[in-house]
Amino acid sequence: MSRTSSTKLGAHIRHVCALKFHSATIIPSVVAATREIVGADFGHFMWSDERFAISSVYSEIDEAYKTLGAYEHLRRTGHVSQLIGDFSEWMSLSCGFTNSDHLGPALERSAFYGEVLSPTGGRHFINVVARHGARGWGSLILVREKGRRPFTDAEYRLVDAFSRHIGNAVRHGSDSDGPFADGARSGILVADWNGRIRHQSRFAYRLMLESIDRTCSTGIGDDNLPSELASVVRSLRAIERGLAVGPAVKEITNRWGRFTWSAYPLNDLGCVLHCQHQEPILLQALRAARSAGLSDRKQIVAARLVCGSSYHCIACLLDVKESTVVDCVRNVYWQLGVSSVSELRQRLLNKVAASEVR
Repeated sequence: MSRTSSTKLGAHIRHVCALKFHSATIIPSVVAATREIVGADFGHFMWSDERFAISSVYSEIDEAYKTLGAYEHLRRTGHVSQLIGDFSEWMSLSCGFTNSDHLGPALERSAFYGEVLSPTGGRHFINVVARHGARGWGSLILVREKGRRPFTDAEYRLVDAFSRHIGNAVRHGSDSDGPFADGARSGILVADWNGRIRHQSRFAYRLMLESIDRTCSTGIGDDNLPSELASVVRSLRAIERGLAVGPAVKEITNRWGRFTWSAYPLNDLGCVLHCQHQEPILLQALRAARSAGLSDRKQIVAARLVCGSSYHCIACLLDVKESTVVDCVRNVYWQLGVSSVSELRQRLLNKVAASEVR
């Protein structure tokens, strides 16, 4: 990656971490951007609670959620600690682990590799602790697949430079994420009328876990819909029978964003559940501004303008003169080939950055 691209990605990470959104809302963007900086194939993030234990998990791949049970078993039996140290030790900063390349052949001989890393397709990884104060509050893990080269210590340091920004976002986020708009992720589940899952599309499993906020431990544990979604199937079944009930739609808003689940009849055997994930518009606009090639300050100006901020408010936010914002807006319009806020909004919000989604 060129130095210019890396610099813009770094600016994007710092901006996203400063949004004061709930950390679960911004972590997917942080994982994607850091993954791009070092050329990883996928990434995870594990949150810590006050007692240094894993409280929640985000992964860019569904397979990782399905190995959490094996990871927890190996952690309890000491296999993980012997190899890379325990999560609680990472969070207390009493023991650190940074790069799987330091393990040499021992990694591939370990139960951790066979039961946790290999089933996801991973081979090499780096671990960056999100620090705030005198401890860690989460762990960012970036992975390269089998057949690729190991991470270098220099690549680890590139990501570790953002550890305090990420830690601050984890500790000082809020639930006031502003207005939402459809994001890039959607998914489909096929279920029978008894609520048993028969088929799922890409993203569907992850969306389901995030909808019910159960991304830690072993997820939902079986092939049955969780009660929150089974109720949508029951509503659709009642509608199909001619009963006077509400629509077969459920909207769930939590720290992961907003999820709208809608059920449609498939045949006598079951139905289709469609989920659309929504994100804060400000986060989408900021990500699109970075993807469009805008510089550090222009990313903030463009994103805030799209969200309705005045020149005066943007100037106060950046601690610059209002005339500076006017000049910056003029340059943004020229660079993106637009001539109004409405055109800018259409350009950015209609632009889904594919690199953000696995």
